[in-house]
Amino acid sequence: MRFRVSPKVRTVCLKLSVAIVFLAWLGSVACNEPASAPPPPMPSSPWGGRYAYSYDLPADMAKAQAGSVPVTIAVVNPSYRETDSALASPLYSGVGKGLSLSMGTDLDKMLIAKGVTSTGPFASLDDITYSEKKGANLTLAPRVFISVDFKQSPFQMVSGTERQESRFVLNVTGWITFIMQEPMTGEKLWIKKLEIEPVQSQGVIAQEEIADYSNAGGCGGPTFVGYHAGQVLFDGRADAMATALKQIYPVVMARFYKFLETDEMIELKARGMEIRANKVYTGN
Repeated sequence: MRFRVSPKVRTVCLKLSVAIVFLAWLGSVACNEPASAPPPPMPSSPWGGRYAYSYDLPADMAKAQAGSVPVTIAVVNPSYRETDSALASPLYSGVGKGLSLSMGTDLDKMLIAKGVTSTGPFASLDDITYSEKKGANLTLAPRVFISVDFKQSPFQMVSGTERQESRFVLNVTGWITFIMQEPMTGEKLWIKKLEIEPVQSQGVIAQEEIADYSNAGGCGGPTFVGYHAGQVLFDGRADAMATALKQIYPVVMARFYKFLETDEMIELKARGMEIRANKVYTGN
């Protein structure tokens, strides 16, 4: 027996088929949609609070025999807490300390490579004992001054998080003075001042984003009125300073290395001995 399907029924069946196919297609699209991107991670420090630098002596340098130059120099870690220097502030003091320790170590390495006898590095001139001063012909005590121009953008909310971030730029410049003195009298015999070419470094500051609500208006419960800043979650200024000094450090050390002439140091030793004799610092 054959059944005849009316045109109306066929139309309904066709529409149902189209609807089923369409729904199946929507399901496949939904299943294949990529997951929403995770929120940006919290900024982190590439330095980890450990600020250290290193200068590699020129590869083609012919190193002198240790102690071949009859001069003994007491090396002092550079002073970085100069008045108005950025490194004197608590924010950058860790960077300044790391720079000072690193430079003291590398200056000692330079002098030894030149054939000079080196003692130290000492934390400061005051940390050199009387006998150590008496045994040295010269002291080398650098001073570091760093100036910073800080420019910051407005804080912006970070999507998918409860924090705000602001980007900033540090323009770093300054000078380093290398000073050689007669140890017993403290009289300056040799001064070389190196100006630091401006270097730019960037970073980010992150802080909490705390929602504010108001109960004004009565019904409907608290009403969202905006955000206010909470505690600082990350401050990248010290890291940005350290990154700028990482660019500056090898340039300054290479320029200073060229100033170290052994003949000149021998002459300075002779002048220092005259000064010491005139001041009656002969040890008798």
